[in-house]
Amino acid sequence: MALPSGELANSSAFQVFEDVLASIYAGEIAPGDPVSENDIAQKYGVSRTPAREAIQRLRELGLVEASAGRTSRVVLVSEQTIRHALVVWEALMMVAVDETVGLIDAADLELMHASIEEFREAARRGDADSAAQANYDLFAVLVTRSTNPILVRSIARTVHMIRLGGLSMPRWVDANLLGEAQVALVDALRARDLDAAKAAVHAAADFRLVTDEDHVDP
Repeated sequence: MALPSGELANSSAFQVFEDVLASIYAGEIAPGDPVSENDIAQKYGVSRTPAREAIQRLRELGLVEASAGRTSRVVLVSEQTIRHALVVWEALMMVAVDETVGLIDAADLELMHASIEEFREAARRGDADSAAQANYDLFAVLVTRSTNPILVRSIARTVHMIRLGGLSMPRWVDANLLGEAQVALVDALRARDLDAAKAAVHAAADFRLVTDEDHVDP
């Protein structure tokens, strides 16, 4: 499950945007790499117009920035920027929890539980990318219950920034602590306990980063 990344009226532009975004998260286009209209248009067999629209959407999400000349490049995100983004993410998620704690149903909880299992398994085998995706999927279940499109877009932008930053640093989160926060959130939502849900969101945003050598499997 993915958070909405915005509207693109041109279907070709939307597909190019989705493909380029996937390439960034797969590491095929790394932070700092150039992203040009010509290269994208040629790669995906489209005109420069949808390529331009896709790049513009990536800029709006903060994932691509202008560099020398008319070239764009994937943003390099520092650890400090990630920590700032997590502060914003936490504040936005508190609003989302306020709105959706009474809307989450059994099907939503089942999806979130499945994401927790995927996170545990990915962390156990040392697959950071899959673990990150499972964590994003878990919170996306809650966020997509919101009826506030501005809130959803704001969270999506922040999540993309955090995720991009994670590609720039060979660092792990503490999978045990984050996993505990995930379970606490699902339990709180099942009980319709707003305070406990907010405490779980805070714990998820407050995880510590550990080095690869210090990483401990859950």
